[in-house]
Amino acid sequence: MSVTHIQTPIQRAQEQASEVQGVLARVWSAVTSVGALEKLAIFVLIWLALYALSRLIRRGIDAHIEDISQRHQLRKVVTYGFWIALIGAGIILFAERLALADVGTILGLIAAAVTIALADVVRSLAGWIYINSRRGVEIGSRIQVDNVIGDVIDIGLLKTTLLEVGEPLVHALQSTGRIVTVPNSVFLNKNVVSSATVNPLVWQEIQVLVTFESDWKRARQILEEVAMELYEEIVPDLRAGFQKLEREYAFRLGSTAPIVYTEIADSGVMLTLRNLTPVRKRRSTTDRISAGILERFAEEPSIDFAYPTYRAYRLGEEGQALPPPPA
Repeated sequence: MSVTHIQTPIQRAQEQASEVQGVLARVWSAVTSVGALEKLAIFVLIWLALYALSRLIRRGIDAHIEDISQRHQLRKVVTYGFWIALIGAGIILFAERLALADVGTILGLIAAAVTIALADVVRSLAGWIYINSRRGVEIGSRIQVDNVIGDVIDIGLLKTTLLEVGEPLVHALQSTGRIVTVPNSVFLNKNVVSSATVNPLVWQEIQVLVTFESDWKRARQILEEVAMELYEEIVPDLRAGFQKLEREYAFRLGSTAPIVYTEIADSGVMLTLRNLTPVRKRRSTTDRISAGILERFAEEPSIDFAYPTYRAYRLGEEGQALPPPPA
């Protein structure tokens, strides 16, 4: 009859500690063994060779790749490849005398220590994997995350770098010139709003208020004509971009032409122009449309802009309205 021996938690901890001590002793023996200096010299030579090769490849990329986003991505791939190759060479040189179980134990200890001590770093690495596994956040995308709006200019292992646009330095969505870094971990637990690089177009609305006495139908026609001039300029890029969106997302192309909505407001007739514009040209598009509307309205005597007005009446002794006093 066999008797099963049950270890107490203290005994298990002592056994694991002794195993770790044995692994560390074998690692130290491998590092300080005969030939360690020769291996170190070989490792330095490998490092120099890999560094020179990576610099040569990066120069070739800079010289032959014109697209900024593609060039940046290839440079990052070369950098990651350099470090992976260097770490692999170090393992091959210095761990040849270690058993596979010892290597697994060391890697397990390192992983446990990193998970506990560098929890934020681990989450950022997970965020980096998440960013690169889906479309929508990539070099060139305009995103809003954690109350920051900017254009993505770099996606690193731990952080994403943005070129800030908008508030608080400028009123419109234009570059402020400041660089903002965002931990990749925020992409896992924050809402992210992005403009897809395959189709960087957004809808915008411009409101114009005309008086009730104006020819609002003519005013509406002018808004449509001004917007159509800009629309015809972006039609080729617009169709190609939306076709890419339909292939990659559950997206259906609807009407993309400018449209004007009419609404009765307190002080007049509100005309709202809704049109598509490149996300980085919203301010210039608004400027062109506004200037065109002002020029066209100036040629139409039947159209006047409306604004809030107040009329005051003074009653006379017999209840008759008197003209207002002179200014």
